[in-house]
Amino acid sequence: MATTEPVADYLLQALGADNLTPWAFQADIMNGTDPSAQDVAAERSLFTQHRVKALVYNQQVTDSLTESFIALARTNGIPVVGVYETMPEPGYDYQSWMLAEVQALRNAIANHVSTEHL
Repeated sequence: MATTEPVADYLLQALGADNLTPWAFQADIMNGTDPSAQDVAAERSLFTQHRVKALVYNQQVTDSLTESFIALARTNGIPVVGVYETMPEPGYDYQSWMLAEVQALRNAIANHVSTEHL
């Protein structure tokens, strides 16, 4: 897996998924600072070298850099999964929200299907 920030890191760990995104890159995106050129290059290579099965990003907070990685993943045939740091409205409780995110990740890995919005 690749991520833009650590919103779903605990979920990915629980699922046994390896997050190949450099921690410094995730932290910079989370904190609204520019990641280093080295970390940006490392993240790009995850897609261009097809080293990941999906990109997981925070659907509620995106910027031009995040959008460029979403586009790069799509261009390279890598499914994109939008996750939420706060419960999406309307129609979700905690369990249905988590189940929807797990199902979206399952669809990305098993069926190569993107789910950018719940």
